[in-house]
Amino acid sequence: MLTLTTHDTAFDRPDDATIAKVLASLDGGRNILATLGESAFTYVQAAGSVQSGFTLEYQEGSLERYYRSVRQDLRLGEATEVFQRYAGGDTGWREAVQWERVVFQPPSTSWSSTWAGMVTILLLVVVALWLWLRR
Repeated sequence: MLTLTTHDTAFDRPDDATIAKVLASLDGGRNILATLGESAFTYVQAAGSVQSGFTLEYQEGSLERYYRSVRQDLRLGEATEVFQRYAGGDTGWREAVQWERVVFQPPSTSWSSTWAGMVTILLLVVVALWLWLRR
């Protein structure tokens, strides 16, 4: 089942009119994001506002299949068409916009920020203090 969500609303099985109304309500302030999907991993999403334009993103099951629209200033009509075609099961929605794959970069953690790193640093400080006091 498809659900259309924003910051504070959710619509199950939205029709074309609901999709158009929700996207038109994105104002760039409190309401900047609308997501239409069947799960947290399979969706199409619009970010932006009617005034500044929209960036679209979609994901199909995993971060390996995550895409963003090349243009970040899509008009309301373009974003609405993609959402309505997606909701209607029309697989041609991908051809309405040019997409680029977004490569997921896992966050890197410095060794000194880990539990083992902190213990190592503490141990070095204790040993250095012990050696200094023995002099």
